[in-house]
Amino acid sequence: MKPIITLRNVSFVLVSITAVQATRAQDDTRDLRTLFGQGREIEHGGWGGPSTHFTSIMGHEALLVGARGGWLIDHGVTIGIAGHGLVTDVPNKAYDVHRVASGDSLRRGSLFRMGYGGLLIEPIIAPKSPIHVSLPVIIGAGGCGYQTFQRRHDEFDPFTYSDYFQAFFVVEPGIELELNVIKLVRVGLGASYRYTTDLDLPETPKDALRGFNAGITVKVGSF
Repeated sequence: MKPIITLRNVSFVLVSITAVQATRAQDDTRDLRTLFGQGREIEHGGWGGPSTHFTSIMGHEALLVGARGGWLIDHGVTIGIAGHGLVTDVPNKAYDVHRVASGDSLRRGSLFRMGYGGLLIEPIIAPKSPIHVSLPVIIGAGGCGYQTFQRRHDEFDPFTYSDYFQAFFVVEPGIELELNVIKLVRVGLGASYRYTTDLDLPETPKDALRGFNAGITVKVGSF
């Protein structure tokens, strides 16, 4: 006996197919990937901590100490601030000769001082892995000048700063190997290159502040 195809049967089949397709579409929507958040709720965190860099300035070994921190977006990128300051003494005999030739009576050699800071953007590769890589970039500005120690006839105050002071723009890209020590602490070991605009200080190389850094950063926060 041949099956009888009726309008009622055809309608039932069409309705069933439509229902199945609607259910599948609903399930697919749960996995829908979008430009922002990939269809899921974005997680947020934050961290901060000290940072130390070893570098060279005008042929002298130098130590930069500072701090970094910011807002961690979905475990994958940090947007925040960072800053470093020179804490070691960097002399420049050529500058001292220039000051003496200008009529200054120096009590002892002058010292070069410098600091900078700005916006921190730090993408992170495989952040949930115990050992992963981050790519910090600092974009900002700083200032530098010479601390001089002059003989004064009216008062004993050898600690003065020279009239020569200059601001500069800085971009410092880097790469770090990060270790998840415990849930709230990470340690980063890395290197970076500090690029600055030209300096215009007496007897000071224009590229005195440009160079490589090797450093360590301790991060404490919610990752």
